[in-house]
Amino acid sequence: MKLESHFNLDHTLSCGQVFRWEKANGWWYGIVDGSILKVRQEGDELHFTAYPEDVAEEFIESYFRLDDDLTNILQIINKDATINKATRQFNGLRIVRQSVWDCLISYICATNASIAVIENMLRNLSEKFGDEIVVNGKAFFSFPKVKKLAKASINEIKQCKVGYRAQYLSGIAKQVENNPNLLEELRNSDYLELRDELRSLPGVGPKVADCVSLFAFDKLEAFPIDVWIRRVIYQIRGAGIPRTKDGTEKPLTVSEYTELSSFARWYYGKFAGYAQEYLFYYIRSKDR
Repeated sequence: MKLESHFNLDHTLSCGQVFRWEKANGWWYGIVDGSILKVRQEGDELHFTAYPEDVAEEFIESYFRLDDDLTNILQIINKDATINKATRQFNGLRIVRQSVWDCLISYICATNASIAVIENMLRNLSEKFGDEIVVNGKAFFSFPKVKKLAKASINEIKQCKVGYRAQYLSGIAKQVENNPNLLEELRNSDYLELRDELRSLPGVGPKVADCVSLFAFDKLEAFPIDVWIRRVIYQIRGAGIPRTKDGTEKPLTVSEYTELSSFARWYYGKFAGYAQEYLFYYIRSKDR
């Protein structure tokens, strides 16, 4: 398909917003809504196919948010030298529109874990509780199915090396099994209502709620904060991160999270989530 707007597939899938994509021989392979997508970009052409059934261009456009006016978004969030450097270096990065269930499970696993560990947890969960899809002799597995996860014991879930998250994954699966519309019923909520509703679910704290709001519910003002983003925000504000007497950074509290997130939404505006993703990718790339 011909790309009508600026897009960079590598930046979009490498920046840390999705965890079940891998690149091999110039192609990206990902598990999306129970299908295996195979995608490659060549200039302004995006080539793709899907298994077991093909998908329409409209699906790809929606998933990669190709209808977002990226030029306008980047102009709006261009508030300081740091974000300017980030958007220039990684221009074409777009927020991915994820399914609610897949996104929720991913970010519950993402608490207090590196990207490599998150990917491993999701791989284990998918192999144990997902459906197998074989493509050209290679086995892929869909995200964990609600019904399978709801029926599993805590110990069975722990076998996937998810640790304390097992009880949260079990709890949320049981809730969704009992009320299949539980998550989609939240779609018409405004951002603050949605955030609070999500935080009432097992294993969902402020950051997970913001990630799910941003990546699955189209709340582009949501601004998730982790240790990387916390440092950037303090740097932008010209302030020092709270530290203990021995100089180590103090843990991020809920009240501090709320204050920093509110500031970022005010500072970057209605597309603060885009600013967050560019900043996150930029600051992590500098640390490598």
